[in-house]
Amino acid sequence: MATVDIVIPSYRGMHAEANGPLMAMLQKANCLCRDQRGGMIHEPWKCPNGKHSVRLMPPTYLSSVIHWARNQVLALALNGQPQDGRPPADYFLLMDDDMVVETDYLQRLISYKQDIVAGICTVKRDPPRPNIRFWNAERHCFQEPIEWDWDSLKLMEIDGAGAAFMLVTRKVFERMAEAYLNCEFEIQRDLRKIDSANPGPIIAYWAKRSEKRKSVVNKAKEEGNWSATDCWWFEFLDDIVDNQVGQFGEDLSFCWKAKRLGFRIFADPQILPGHIGAYAYSIRDYRAYIEEAKKNGEEIPQRENKPSLVAA
Repeated sequence: MATVDIVIPSYRGMHAEANGPLMAMLQKANCLCRDQRGGMIHEPWKCPNGKHSVRLMPPTYLSSVIHWARNQVLALALNGQPQDGRPPADYFLLMDDDMVVETDYLQRLISYKQDIVAGICTVKRDPPRPNIRFWNAERHCFQEPIEWDWDSLKLMEIDGAGAAFMLVTRKVFERMAEAYLNCEFEIQRDLRKIDSANPGPIIAYWAKRSEKRKSVVNKAKEEGNWSATDCWWFEFLDDIVDNQVGQFGEDLSFCWKAKRLGFRIFADPQILPGHIGAYAYSIRDYRAYIEEAKKNGEEIPQRENKPSLVAA
């Protein structure tokens, strides 16, 4: 069975309408095996009944900027937990504080044993467009699908998604932290722009920056200062392709980096959390919108995520 930390960055707290479903999902997934006196029969992460050890991480209030807050909760989950005998988390469930979930969603995501797998969410306005994306190599941008096999019970491989409801393994964050400390993405970016026959100066420059980053993080770990172990898993990127103008949002940038590191990303067509706005917008509403438009012979334009747009 698995150990799971739920990461929900929140400045104002969990939305009231989302809190009850979250608690129900936690109870469904968590090992609650007890004897007649209420004592534990076994360690939750060794549950023989298909349940898990699930911990809801406290949100950080260090920033109202969503990706700063998410990075800080991740730093706490990865480096700031007490040594209480519980193994380090195998998975991290990334959620927004205004998502309405169903009780089996977490167990379903865990069952796939994938490095990155997400539910399909929407923006919280009409039409409630999806937050999954595919990379258009010719146009150098992420593109949203108009439709897919709505009723499929199989995972769909994608290139990006919002982190509103996404399960990620520990090794993804650890590998991405390693890339950050070694300045791998910066080196790749700069080598893309110059004569690769003379990479020495660039590699030497980023080697010095790498040592500085490692020094800061190692010292923070020694001192138990978990907030300084932030490795910028989520950030805005403004130079991932040569002709980029503006920035890619933090969620798509995270997915871009994960793909560059060799990880695959999947979405479950049957995990459809609601996104609370005027009501809990979901893919079910988007499907009805698409099917009605097709019935009326309307053309649905395919939207592109320009670098200046953030996947909501």
